[in-house]
Amino acid sequence: MKNSLLVFLFSIVCTIGFAEQNHVLIPTDSSTVYDFPEKMAKFPGEADAFDAYLRKNMVYPPKLKAAGIQGKVYVQFIVEKDGSITNVKVRRSSNVVELDNEAIRLIKSMPKWVPGSIKGKPVRVNQTVPITFSL
Repeated sequence: MKNSLLVFLFSIVCTIGFAEQNHVLIPTDSSTVYDFPEKMAKFPGEADAFDAYLRKNMVYPPKLKAAGIQGKVYVQFIVEKDGSITNVKVRRSSNVVELDNEAIRLIKSMPKWVPGSIKGKPVRVNQTVPITFSL
């Protein structure tokens, strides 16, 4: 009787653990946004393509450039299942509104990303990237 009870409890614990593990790995609805899917979303192209995109498209505000003002903005956004970018917002400000606005503009104008995935299926992924404004 005692052994049967232990086996029963052990099987319940194993089943709960297995169910929780699957819940984390398998998307249950299309609105879930993942921070760390099996395969992260990525900017299209080679490893330095994102930096090249920023260099090519960044418009440094002229009055800030003339004044020698620099800063770093952390921008958060969601890479959707189709690679499009949504929910763009400043996660950590540079404390210079013009730099924050330019960082948001850059992110909103990016090409579609390669979406993240879990078990080969595309999922929505949270991304946060730093954008550095330096002279």
